Amino acid sequence: MRLLDPLPSTSQNITIDSVPLHKIDRATLRQRIIAVPQDAVFLPDGTSIKTNLDPSGVASDDECLDVIRAVELAGFVGDRGGLEAGLTADTLSAGQKQLFSLGRAILRRRIRDRGDAASVDEKYAGRGRGGGILLLDEVSSSVDQDTDRAMQAVIQREFEGYTVVMISHRLDMVMGFDSVVIMDKGYVVESGPPKVLVETEGSRFRELWLVQNKE
Repeated sequence: MRLLDPLPSTSQNITIDSVPLHKIDRATLRQRIIAVPQDAVFLPDGTSIKTNLDPSGVASDDECLDVIRAVELAGFVGDRGGLEAGLTADTLSAGQKQLFSLGRAILRRRIRDRGDAASVDEKYAGRGRGGGILLLDEVSSSVDQDTDRAMQAVIQREFEGYTVVMISHRLDMVMGFDSVVIMDKGYVVESGPPKVLVETEGSRFRELWLVQNKE
């Protein structure tokens, strides 16, 4: 997200569609890339649920409610009086915070697709949602296994066609990915398809998998 700019010696290391990262306007980059942080962020206590979900104020009530249902928080929102009710972050559990944060990302994706669809010719309509980049930083670190599975299903469904870059210590979260990169003390020690590595004797990924899944 360009919190830091790359050094001149490494300026070509990260590209998006062959465009070096440092040549992309920072504001544009942050508008187009969707990110879900490890620690969910909320507006000051008392800010409405809708504003927390849609800080830019570009979504309709129906769009917001549809997303709330998608992340299984309809009961929580209904119990508190609906979208215009004030929200205090402490009233959500750790899992609900992550689901809410994921809902915010889904809403951004849907609004983006809506805008993209409106900007193309009618002959291109109906060809499905566009792609993009989704960054996930330990999104399941604070949730139980049931919530974890629910989040995986939502991510696969809602971000089909996206390039998903995810940091995770829960290895079952990455089994459906095309590639996994194993880091140790800041260095890449192994990479490859997770379904291949987990079956490869002596691989670091297999060692970690066996530790997490031993009976």
